[in-house]
Amino acid sequence: MHTWGLESSPFSVGSCEPVFFAGLPQQEALARLRFLVHNSRRLGLVLGQSGGGKSLLLELFGQECLNENWSVVRLNLLGMSVRDLHWQLAVGLRAAPRTSDEPLRLARRWQEQLQQHQLQDERTVLLLDDVDQAGADALTQLTRLIQIPPAQVGNLTIVLTANTTETHRLSKRLVDLVDLRIELEPWEEADTVGYLQEALVAAGAEQPIFDERALAEIHRLSGGVPRQVNRLADFALVAGADLKLIDQSTIVDVHASLTDRAGCLS
Repeated sequence: MHTWGLESSPFSVGSCEPVFFAGLPQQEALARLRFLVHNSRRLGLVLGQSGGGKSLLLELFGQECLNENWSVVRLNLLGMSVRDLHWQLAVGLRAAPRTSDEPLRLARRWQEQLQQHQLQDERTVLLLDDVDQAGADALTQLTRLIQIPPAQVGNLTIVLTANTTETHRLSKRLVDLVDLRIELEPWEEADTVGYLQEALVAAGAEQPIFDERALAEIHRLSGGVPRQVNRLADFALVAGADLKLIDQSTIVDVHASLTDRAGCLS
């Protein structure tokens, strides 16, 4: 990164963008999540493409909830067993679980804690990521949780995330219980460019690194999906290290190389 005078790597090639950029899709999604909680709705479902920023959206919203002094539990349900689900809920709700507890006892612990929240008029928000990757038994337990009467759990809101292409993994009953469905759309070009520029400045850039056509090409080839934006921009910094300004042709070449590599691995 020293080639460009950067203090750190501006783009992550992991699960999401290294800094949250509130483009129009993210602003709309956050507004709907706030509506869900403030109106005491039980269940919201955030849908989006893989790498579209769902996890980071939950992280940011979770911080907002904590700032409101609400009780917040954030879990990733990928491959989670029934006991893991009950254990993590009990831990997150500070229900003092014991390692020897069976799933039924763990469930009683977190339900008793929710009852205490109800008596104290405390709002509880559960943020559950990757629900489409949870096991069938865990999904059944989750469906039961969602249907517990408010008199027993108080002011409880649950937010789930799933990939748009994987909703068939969810039961019809679970989908029918959704109060608010939120589609997290990809960035528009202005959002993609704004994110790239903001990330570069945050990493220490003092002058432009991509020309305008290169920025537009990154958006076009990535489809505005945050993870793909990061990946393309990150590799372009390396490929264009000998240039004064990364241009459109460099972006095209990098994208072709990444596409060929993905094809070889498939």
